[in-house]
Parts: sequence; structure tokens; C-alpha cells
Amino acid sequence: MNLPGSDPYDEISIVRIAGDGVGPELVDAGTRLLAAVGLKVSWIDARAGMSVYAERGITVPPETIEAIRSCKAAIKGPFTTPSGGTIRSANYYLRRELDLYACLRPIPVDPAHPILLVRENVEDLYSALEWKPSADVAWAIKTATAEGSRRIARYGFDLARRESRKKLTVVHKANNLKLTEGLFLDAARDVAREYPDVIFDDMLADTACSTMVLDPSYFDVIVTSNTFGDLLSNIGAAVAGSVGLVGSLNSGHGIHIAEAAHGDVAQLAGRDQVNPTAFLDSVRLLLEALGYGRRARAIDAALREARHGGPRTLDLGGSARMSEIVAYVCDAAARRLDGPDG
Repeated sequence: MNLPGSDPYDEISIVRIAGDGVGPELVDAGTRLLAAVGLKVSWIDARAGMSVYAERGITVPPETIEAIRSCKAAIKGPFTTPSGGTIRSANYYLRRELDLYACLRPIPVDPAHPILLVRENVEDLYSALEWKPSADVAWAIKTATAEGSRRIARYGFDLARRESRKKLTVVHKANNLKLTEGLFLDAARDVAREYPDVIFDDMLADTACSTMVLDPSYFDVIVTSNTFGDLLSNIGAAVAGSVGLVGSLNSGHGIHIAEAAHGDVAQLAGRDQVNPTAFLDSVRLLLEALGYGRRARAIDAALREARHGGPRTLDLGGSARMSEIVAYVCDAAARRLDGPDG
């Protein structure tokens, strides 16, 4: 249980899930970063992912979901997600069971002013409603509800207002998917009327993909459905330099799970080579959501310093080890907290 205190808790309980691939290394890095910024954490270690499936035939045990529901905060490594077959990712169950309907992914094309991409997290094709009416035909249902569309739009507008962002763009494909994407767009337009201080516009998904490459500065805050959000965040990551730069926070009903936006990167597991920036930025997002703004700002400044003057991992053309980046960011964040502006 989180205890009331000054910032905003004297001690906080956080669930820690190692995950698959490079997950254990990243979670260890996140643990070290929280210690470096002086946060007292009571860690609740839980399990999910393919290692659990091999033992129990499920990717997320019920006790893991209940631990997160109780603590309301978690950091987790990426999960292996098999393509095809019948095994679903542990993320699918975590997001749906906890109704973590909002996914925030800051795209650092301009690290000083990242694009805030908000992805709806439980509807669209992520509802995974599929069947085969015959051996040679497979169908899938794309889901959009008025309630789900309004709440993700409101999350985006609240974020824009809180972060003093001037414009919010809804990305959709309502020219083709008249009912589902049309409902999503109409709901966003309705919510936009409640936020006259935020400029509202909309853009077709294919146009948004080219704009993300050719003129990313056009975007400030993006709100979109699940599939388009996945595509846009990866395109944005490529423009920024690497998928290893993009953090991610899954949120809903006061519950938050931090994770990197990338996959398990199994080929780099145990080699001390993965770029930890995405995961460390996810930890920053978690601290912001929990009210630890001073520590979050110190981490943000440390990550910017590391990117512009620190060591670089292989994905950014350097040769630095993951452990070097983690040590650099932990030291830089701690220095900022100890300095005159801390």
C-alpha cells in the first residue's frame, strides 16, 4: 500500500515484471534509476510472459494482475509475442483486464518538444475478434465504441492542456471505414468543443505517416486508434533515430504500467547492447503520472544530456554498452536533484 507523505509518498509499492528477451536487463536499469533519484520503493516482483506460459499455460497469472491492481503502478520488460497460432501476448491480458485504455508514447524527433502520441489501447483491432467461416477465409472485427472513443480523446485533450500544448490532431481513416473510424472522429470532435484553448484538427492515417517523415514538426499531440498508433509511433521512432528512444506508459483508472515501446529484442538479450533510453523514459513517464514531477524532470534532463553529449549505443552509431548509458543517466539525474535547481 502506498503511504501518504510529502512527495507524494514517503515510500511507494511498485510491481516489477522482468518479461522476456532483454526485459530483465531493462527492469534492472529502471530499478537502478529509481534508486538514483532517491525514490524509496517497496518492490513487488511478479511474473508474466512466455516463461510463465511454458510452466503454466498462461502468459499472465491472476496474481500478477491483482498485484498491479493493488499497487496501481508497475514497470515491465517487453514480452515475446508469437506471430500466428493461438498464444496471445501478456500485454493483451494486462491491458484488457486492467482496462489500460490509454497508451502515451512521446516521439523525440525534437527531444526538447517531443510529439505526444496517444494511442487507444483496448479497442480497434486489438479487441482481437476473429473467426474463420471456412478453411480458406478468416475475418476480423474492428471495434469502436462511443465511450471508448470519447475517453481516449479526453485523455489526449487533458494531456495537451496539462503540458501547455497548442494543438491536437486526430489521426483516422474515416474516409473508408465510415462507421468505426467515423465514430472515433465524431467522438473526438464532440470532446474538442470542451477544450476551446486547444486547436483541433484531423488527418487521414496515410497522410499522417508521410507527414511524420517529411514534416514531423506539424504534430504536437496526436490521438489515434490502436493500429494506426502502433504504425505512427514506429515511423516516428525511425525519424527520431531508433525505436530504442521511445518510451511508453499504459494507463487507465489510476493504474499505470511503464514499458519501452519496442519488442523483446531477443537477439541482444544478455549482451549489454540494447539501448535503455526508451525504458528509462518510460520510468520518467511513470513518475510524472504518480506525481513525482521533480524526479521526473531530473530524469528528462539527464536523458537529453545523454543523447546530445553522452555515450551512444549501437543503434545510434556508437559502441557504448547499455550499462554505460544507464550509469551516465543515473549519475546525471542524481546530480540534478542535488544541484541548486533540484
